[in-house]
Amino acid sequence: MAVLGVGGDCTKQIRRDQAMTKKKSPIGNPGALLALAASLVVLSCGMARASVASTKPPLKPITVNLRDKAALRNGALYTLHMCTACHSLQGARYSSLPHMLGMSKSEFEAIIGTNGHHYHDTITTSMPPAIIEAFAKIPPPDLTDIARRRSPAWLFTYLTSFYVDPSRPSGVNNVVFNNVAMPDVFAPLQGLQKPRMIEGLRYGSPAKVAVGVLPLTKGSMTPAQFDRTARDIVEFLYAVAHPHQQERARLGPWIIGLFVVLSILTYLIYKLYWRRVGTSEERWWRVGK
Repeated sequence: MAVLGVGGDCTKQIRRDQAMTKKKSPIGNPGALLALAASLVVLSCGMARASVASTKPPLKPITVNLRDKAALRNGALYTLHMCTACHSLQGARYSSLPHMLGMSKSEFEAIIGTNGHHYHDTITTSMPPAIIEAFAKIPPPDLTDIARRRSPAWLFTYLTSFYVDPSRPSGVNNVVFNNVAMPDVFAPLQGLQKPRMIEGLRYGSPAKVAVGVLPLTKGSMTPAQFDRTARDIVEFLYAVAHPHQQERARLGPWIIGLFVVLSILTYLIYKLYWRRVGTSEERWWRVGK
């Protein structure tokens, strides 16, 4: 009887073990693993987004008009005589600018000039490499790349939003480019400005963020005049970064019209062909039989 009792207990234990092994573990369930992986991805993305979240200041609106040749000429004058002191503009050659600006070669050389470069050279910085190495360590970015990567509204806001910041090596900072290394070369024209700060986020941490500027001192231009000059510079940079923009705008309606005409002709040919096939006694699949 004792043997039978032991055997019965063993049988019950074996049955309990088999019942437990038949239960599916959530770790071995592919659906559970997929849901767990998805939740981890969402959680990590949320944490990463929170860690880099920053309060973005509003951008000033701007409308680019590449047909305004006077604005393009004014922008070229300031860009080639101020900006190229540090930056290059190698997306264009001097020889490509007269046509863009609506000028002849002689007018371009007399009014704007090539800063001592050859007429067919690409537009490079006037700063000697030794000075770049001594003061900037690395060459300032090419303005063609900047104009392609940034929107006109961002560029316009950047040019008009420098403010005094004694904590920076150059003494200034920028609303849309925090800790900018570029000095405020437009201060004599625009005057000095102070920031308009609010409580916000910078890389996920609470901080005071500049969302605008207020005038501090006067420059040689009125605010409206400087805004017009900054807008002209942005339009010129946009024209250089997108040299075929005007040609695309001119040819675009004609190309779309051509496709419309071809679509109509294709549809008429389709209807004519299938009307003849549908009314003919001899079907094409019976030919030769």
